[in-house]
Amino acid sequence: MNLKAAVLLCCLLLLVSACERGGEKAPATPDRATEVSEATLTQPRTTVTPESTRAAEATPRASPQPEPSSTAGPNARSDGLSFYFGASVDDFDRSLIQNAVRVTRELLGDDSGVEPSIAVFAYDSPTELAQAFSRYALAQSWRGEGMAERMSRTIAESSYRGFVINTGLAGWASMDATERLRVVAHEFVHVIQLERAGTDVADRTLSGANTEVPPAGPFWLLEGSAEVVSWLVIEELQLGNYADALLNYGAAARGGSLKLSGLENYFDFSRSGSEGVSLSVLATDYLLRSRSLAELFDFWNDVRRGASWETAFTRQFGLPPHFFYAAFAEYYETTWASFTP
Repeated sequence: MNLKAAVLLCCLLLLVSACERGGEKAPATPDRATEVSEATLTQPRTTVTPESTRAAEATPRASPQPEPSSTAGPNARSDGLSFYFGASVDDFDRSLIQNAVRVTRELLGDDSGVEPSIAVFAYDSPTELAQAFSRYALAQSWRGEGMAERMSRTIAESSYRGFVINTGLAGWASMDATERLRVVAHEFVHVIQLERAGTDVADRTLSGANTEVPPAGPFWLLEGSAEVVSWLVIEELQLGNYADALLNYGAAARGGSLKLSGLENYFDFSRSGSEGVSLSVLATDYLLRSRSLAELFDFWNDVRRGASWETAFTRQFGLPPHFFYAAFAEYYETTWASFTP
């Protein structure tokens, strides 16, 4: 982003912040929040597992206890959004986070099919973040357990009807405004995915074993679609170009040996690094070449109605996953495999 664009963005975000906050204060006492993993631009902003870390674990987690679908928090707004900020989170980041959620929501619009109540937490202290989440999360407060430890090395983490951001990590501080906007947009897409999939699927997805394919679908689709939409948000804000970003992903994936079928669970996806993220983005882009965002999100709606992810994939996209993998592999070999930056 050039200096002029950066200055304009700062002015815009600070102006909106002054208008939107309307005297709203962060909770007087530290509250628990959620988590997001510290990563580079080409790595997943977060995962949809409950305890995502850079070192993948292959052990299953305890099943969560059922909870109410949502309750209005003290910071609830008329649009169903609730924002909780630590006292040290500056006005620029507050406004940036609020606007990233707003623009992503507007971009998806009817394509996502839902506008759920969502709580967003941003703190520079993992402990305060975990406290705020456990106290004010609109759903899945059970995820607050272990959050402080996870968020000590994680930028962001999604849950059902909410996500958290640790603004105190060096990874967040080193990002420019465009990169931070993408992180927030990426997490919000995960929230929408889980909302469409429903409470039961969300719980099982976020508490399942890292070596199993989540009920909400393969990781390459969960993460790839979140990355694609995050770039569409940046394009909507006229701060970047999706086509150019796609070329960068193509360059990162070129020459690799990964296969899409090997990116279905968290354990394998997390080990794939930037190459796996890039391949997931390319596959999602290929999937959307002849389909709309509405059709993409209908996949999770089908899962919510009880279909397995394989059945939902076949019904929504017209071919079984293994046929899609074969078609994508052929497409990749004739395009990105020989791509020269």
